[in-house]
Amino acid sequence: MTPSSRMDWVFAYGSNMDMDNLKAWMKLKGYSTDGIQRVEKATLPGFRLVWNYYSNARSGGAANIEPSNRDLPGVAFEVDADTLKAIDRKEGHPRVYSRGDTLRTIGLESGEEIKAWVYIVLPSRCQKTPVRPRREYLQILVRAAKLHGLPSWHILELERTPTQD
Repeated sequence: MTPSSRMDWVFAYGSNMDMDNLKAWMKLKGYSTDGIQRVEKATLPGFRLVWNYYSNARSGGAANIEPSNRDLPGVAFEVDADTLKAIDRKEGHPRVYSRGDTLRTIGLESGEEIKAWVYIVLPSRCQKTPVRPRREYLQILVRAAKLHGLPSWHILELERTPTQD
């Protein structure tokens, strides 16, 4: 990576918070994981986690977000252009999850405010009723939330999410 290489921030609130899980997927699909740089606990203002998307790949509900009067804890990581393309592929951008064309302001644990890409399920893909995730998928989120030291209230909400199995 050259000093002039563009770096982007990505805000993760679902399985991409788990760097081991993300890197394993990237390796499986033939992508380098060297483009993931700084990783930091972060907050996305004005959103909450919802379970209104059925993922064929996960055979159950997958995390999504919607506007809210709350702030959503998560993880931000800095990536190079190739890694952003890999994440686009993983998220099905722009057909399933879309990061749109506007960066959103998020707060890092360090106190810094940055602009980051945030993936949100397209409204046409959302269900009208909650879609329960599989326990295995939910555990990826819980494990990552604990590992990154996300707020206890958020971890408790994740742990209380009903699963289909």
